[in-house]
Amino acid sequence: MKIRSIRLAQAVLLGLMTSFPIVSSAETAVSAGIVQPSQAAQQHFNKGRALIKQNQVAQGIISLDNAAAQGHPQAAYELAALYEAGLGVQKNYNRAKHYYEVAIQQGHRDAHFNLALLFNGEQAPFDDLKRARELMNVVAKQGDIEAQFVLANMLNASSAQVSSQPAQAVQWLGRAANRGHEKAQFQLGMHYLRGQNVARDTNAAYHWFTQAAKKNVAGAHFNLALMHERGDGIPANLQTAIRWYTTAADLGNANAQQNLGIKYLIGEHVAANTNKAMSLINSAAASGLKNSQLLLGQLYQSGFDGKVRVDLAKAETWYLRAAKQGQPDAQYQLALILLEKQNSKGDAKFWIQQAVAAGHQDAMKLQANL
Repeated sequence: MKIRSIRLAQAVLLGLMTSFPIVSSAETAVSAGIVQPSQAAQQHFNKGRALIKQNQVAQGIISLDNAAAQGHPQAAYELAALYEAGLGVQKNYNRAKHYYEVAIQQGHRDAHFNLALLFNGEQAPFDDLKRARELMNVVAKQGDIEAQFVLANMLNASSAQVSSQPAQAVQWLGRAANRGHEKAQFQLGMHYLRGQNVARDTNAAYHWFTQAAKKNVAGAHFNLALMHERGDGIPANLQTAIRWYTTAADLGNANAQQNLGIKYLIGEHVAANTNKAMSLINSAAASGLKNSQLLLGQLYQSGFDGKVRVDLAKAETWYLRAAKQGQPDAQYQLALILLEKQNSKGDAKFWIQQAVAAGHQDAMKLQANL
């Protein structure tokens, strides 16, 4: 997993907010062993910040560079963050790497964090998971909760040079989860629910999903709904499941929107409400859930119970969206619609071929008869 959550220096950003978008920010934290800059370095640093706040970015960077050269760790860190984000300067990952390394040598803790992400980044010209782990480990051991979570994901990942270390990943997830990191709580719950790198433990899964749900992690709400509906480790309670589906759907979880939408469509444990059902399923489909797109295609192709009208144009639209995501049933149904349209036989054959490649049996029969 590649994670981008660069910790940009707040002080520098204050001068750039009116001109540049901000990717994200976090409070700067430094280790107790950080180098104390000389008076001259501090003066250059203060001048650089002042100039940047006045949007005189080029001159400000010169002053920050002078400060960094004279041993000012925060100046090096802020320069690195600016070059990485391309704030006020042309984005330059090599310059960012250089300044992060300078800041690290001078004891700056968050420079470890950002450089670790740079070594594990999707866009940066570096790909060194081993080094990324080493750098993130420094910050995680100092108690940085976000670093603990990110390190866990780095340990779960692998590359050509290093293998995954799932047992250590779970340990770091546990440390972050115990300190209240909601994403770590959710992921730890998933490990226990699936029995992935730990013994399956539905009680532990339920506990961690409940903790994450308190912080509005939509996936945790959805998984609690599933556990209550299926009676997975807890007594089945369909009304409680509906409540969790509802809160998950309200938080934007597409799977919850689809499941709840189907329940409203057929009146399963709730009063049937076609308008509400279609609104929920549309929301899930619009977010990109291909099975919801397929479902809408089917509903508009065949109609439903006199409450959803047949609309082949809408059916084609939703089948196409699902087909483009590789949904073979959608590819097959789209082909059937296209075969009935003038000048669309070529497109129909294309989608039949896609469905056949995915092993769709009906598509194979259709192709043989064309």
